[in-house]
Amino acid sequence: MPAVFQGDLYARAALRDPYPLYERLRAMAPAVWMPKRRMWAIARYDDVRAALRAADVLVSGRGVAANDTVNRLSSPVTLTSDGEAHDRRRLTLIQPLTPAPLKDLRPRLEAEAANLVDGLADGRTFEAMSTFAAHLPVTIVAELVGLDAWARARMLKWAAAAFNSLGVMNLRGLAAVPVMQGLGRYVRNLDRQGVTPGGWADRLFDAADRGDISRTEARAMIIDYVAPALDTTILATGQMLWRLATTPGAYDAVRADPSLIPGVVNEAVRMGSPIRGFTRYAAKPFELDGAAIPAGDRALILFASANRDPDKYRDPDRFDVARNPRDHVGWGHGTHTCVGMHLARLEMEILLATLVQRVERIETDRPTPAWNNVLQGFARLPARLVPAAA
Repeated sequence: MPAVFQGDLYARAALRDPYPLYERLRAMAPAVWMPKRRMWAIARYDDVRAALRAADVLVSGRGVAANDTVNRLSSPVTLTSDGEAHDRRRLTLIQPLTPAPLKDLRPRLEAEAANLVDGLADGRTFEAMSTFAAHLPVTIVAELVGLDAWARARMLKWAAAAFNSLGVMNLRGLAAVPVMQGLGRYVRNLDRQGVTPGGWADRLFDAADRGDISRTEARAMIIDYVAPALDTTILATGQMLWRLATTPGAYDAVRADPSLIPGVVNEAVRMGSPIRGFTRYAAKPFELDGAAIPAGDRALILFASANRDPDKYRDPDRFDVARNPRDHVGWGHGTHTCVGMHLARLEMEILLATLVQRVERIETDRPTPAWNNVLQGFARLPARLVPAAA
């Protein structure tokens, strides 16, 4: 008999603080049946990694949502594809996110980060999520995608709706569907005249002209840039700022040793896990350390639970600037590892490097949680930056 979990990971209390439930799931079995949502949960670190590597068994092409409505409506995007189609789309999608373009982008990100921090580091209180955390994704990344001003103004709304729609059809999920349908109509009607020449969206049309992808794929894959590129980085950045402000000695340690910065970014993503997890469809039976997921069932792979597994990370609920968990699964693992991971890491590293150069102390007030079926983090975070002495 399979282990059975009678709770609901999409209930309001669970979305507010899922970690006690993750602890219960990890203690029960490698795969736990959740009858309320009629799917399995995979919560342990090693099991999550194994499930994410089994992309030919636990497939994404049948959708990655926790509801059939959105899975049936899935567009031909990279996230919901398998095999050759996935590899071809991913290769096209990742071109502007490889090391050479990111190296060229670095000076612009550094200059923008310096202007941002200089403008905020005057001792006044500000709202950090919409200003500090969102600044680089909204001002630079949104511009790089190359959509018109009307679309750029809606990117954050589209991104939040995309992740809400990938949960269950609760009120948040239902409200997200028409927003996603609006995004779908926008990209289906998009042509080259509606994008910035040389931008990321324009490059997708170039790939279609070469025959690397179809024109339908090119339009749909713009969603791959719109939805994941913003909220995940914003939420991880907010988590990093808050942890550095509230963990005694953490920020002072990084100021004293800036070589810790890459590890601090990894630790912030591990702790915050902006994406709770995605589902996969079992195209074939999947065996996991004695647990069996039958073909035709769906499994929820919990990145956030894996990142707090004490069998993997010692004292996992503690923010440790010296830990550097390079192997966290905050950006996924295996074939479907986040395409924008290196850009997100670069943005966060540059912001933190700028802070330690210019800011003596970070202070934050109580954050307001963001309510989303798949994302987790803060909607609002009051903060104050005390400038370093000249």
